Amino acid sequence: MTIQRQYSLPNCRLILEGLSNETPADPIGRPPLSIVTNVECHLAGQSKPLTGGRDFLTSLTTAVSEYAQEYLSGIHHLIIRRDRSGHTPLVELQRLDSHLHRLIIHPEPGQSNSNQPAQHIDLTTVQLFDLVEAVDQLYADGQTLPDLSLKLTPLSKRYIRSQEPIGKRAVPALVGASSLAAAAALLFMVPVPEVRRPETASETTATESPVAAPTVSPSPAAPPPDASASPVAPSPIASPSPDANASGAGVNLVGAPEITDQAELDRLTVQLYDRLDLAWDKVPTFDQPLEYRVGVDTNGEIVGYKFANDQALTYLNDTPLAEIQFDAVSPEAGGTASPLAQFLVVFKPDGVLEVSPWYGQSTESEESKESGSGAGTVTNPELP
Repeated sequence: MTIQRQYSLPNCRLILEGLSNETPADPIGRPPLSIVTNVECHLAGQSKPLTGGRDFLTSLTTAVSEYAQEYLSGIHHLIIRRDRSGHTPLVELQRLDSHLHRLIIHPEPGQSNSNQPAQHIDLTTVQLFDLVEAVDQLYADGQTLPDLSLKLTPLSKRYIRSQEPIGKRAVPALVGASSLAAAAALLFMVPVPEVRRPETASETTATESPVAAPTVSPSPAAPPPDASASPVAPSPIASPSPDANASGAGVNLVGAPEITDQAELDRLTVQLYDRLDLAWDKVPTFDQPLEYRVGVDTNGEIVGYKFANDQALTYLNDTPLAEIQFDAVSPEAGGTASPLAQFLVVFKPDGVLEVSPWYGQSTESEESKESGSGAGTVTNPELP
């Protein structure tokens, strides 16, 4: 017997048809729908509904939920999560302006319409959130697809840009530096205190009383040390391994001017992913993700990278970053002042590649590491 579920809103109606592979505990109650055979999404203003199967439903609910999270939080985080075959999700959502959103439906591979172009539907914000409400009702329905769940994870701090202008953020540092300079100048003007040799008890007694102090016979001198005894050799100091000082290759990414245009970052994100994904042809031998901070210029060329974790240094040869050749930068030339786009690149043990903009990372901690812990040696000279 075919089971139907319907979730209706003023501008959207989501209809699921399927079967049940379970016997309900209550024969009179609502039977569970565990197998989807057909999905229809009716949107206001569209003559034909959007149709598909389980893959279409999964992609639709995931795209709508992630886009709504991004829209409500106001944090744009373009994360590319595609498998090694370059699979593109069936449903995508793009923001056109503050009140218009574009729903893109790609044809399912292997279907009769797989050669047709993708379908574009423009939704208003009201229509979008009616669609979000329909998806929320589906997730809340325990009798429909119990295995369907929404996995929401909090965003990392690297996606959060500081909303405070750089001039205002620099004021505390400038005030602190000026206060330190003023305190040093004042302390320089303070006179050095006079140091007097402390008087001994015998000198005080001789001054106050004319009675001579009793004579004390000196104790015998201690015998000289045995010259035949061999001196204790100092313990050797272990020299650090050359690999312990390696922190990356190419130009220095800390303090480099950054590209902030969002459209330019999106373009360079996709371009960097395609380049690394095409060059990554080795089978992973590592069991933990490898994280790198990669700098890209406006032409999409990789100009430098740093290691974000220990595994990234150990298994560098398993990644295409090890095969990149960098041009030597002359220290006398002062480096380059061209702006860079910096990204977090993650190579996962299951073969998945992730590329996302490098937002909110502390450059001060990295500078202190390079100056204090010895982790500043690179293959090519770094820019100041």
